[in-house]
Formats: sequence, structure tokens, C-alpha cells
Amino acid sequence: MAGERPCWRTNERRSELERSLRSRWPRAFVALGLMLVIFPIGGWAQTPIRIGQTIEGALEEGDRKMADGSYYDLYVFRGNRGQRIVVHLRSNDFQPYLTLLDENGVEILSDSGERGHAHIRCTLAHAGRYFIRVNSVRREGKGRYQLQLLEQ
Repeated sequence: MAGERPCWRTNERRSELERSLRSRWPRAFVALGLMLVIFPIGGWAQTPIRIGQTIEGALEEGDRKMADGSYYDLYVFRGNRGQRIVVHLRSNDFQPYLTLLDENGVEILSDSGERGHAHIRCTLAHAGRYFIRVNSVRREGKGRYQLQLLEQ
């Protein structure tokens, strides 16, 4: 389908890292390293979103901040290998910036959108948790938004 991108590169990169670690370090260090990579995700506050769901939200004072000082909200969903998804982020209050992250918090795809609408289409690389980060292109961006997660 036009505009759809596979979400495979993250798995390939992680597999290379795991092979590299296994060949150089004892298994105990590999297990410890993987636990450290995964642990920060569990500490993120996140809101569940289901396939087919639309959520009304807002970037506002008191939300978590990115390193650049911009506000963001984080959503989590479970996906299946080969599942085709599309994520829409719409706002009339700020220029939306949408990011899809894997279960380890590694960015898979992002879109800064046009005219108040950012979207991502992709085929999921593996079964598991995925994160959607709602953000603004501009640091001072705040206001209401609509987030929608669909299956194609």
C-alpha cells in the first residue's frame, strides 16, 4: 500500500546488538545489559490505547517534557507481527509531532505532519508492546489533540 512503511529496522538493529554482546561478554553481562535497556520503559507513565480507539487529549503544563523542553504524552498498545497500523494525530492548537517507539523505547518512525495532521503507517515487525508519543514540533506547543490508532 502506498505510504506504508515496514517497521523492521529496529528488530534488525537489536539482533545485531544482542549477537555482538553474546560474542564478547559472558551471558550474565548480556542479561544485565538487556535488563537495563528494558527497565526505563517500565518507569514511563503511559496511557493504554486500543486498535480502533480515538482519544481526546491535551499537551499542557505539568505533562512530561522532552530534552528540548516540549511537552509530550505517551500511549501504549499491543501489536502483532505483520499487523498493519495507521496512527493519526490531529490538532488545531499546535503543529503535531508523532513518534512510534518499540518496546525498548527506540524510535521506529515519526512524522511532523502538515496543517495540523501527522500520521504514521507501517507494518509491525514483531508481537509486543509499542509506544506512541504525542509531541509538538515547537517547544512551546500546547493545546488539545485527537489521537487515533487504526488497523488497515
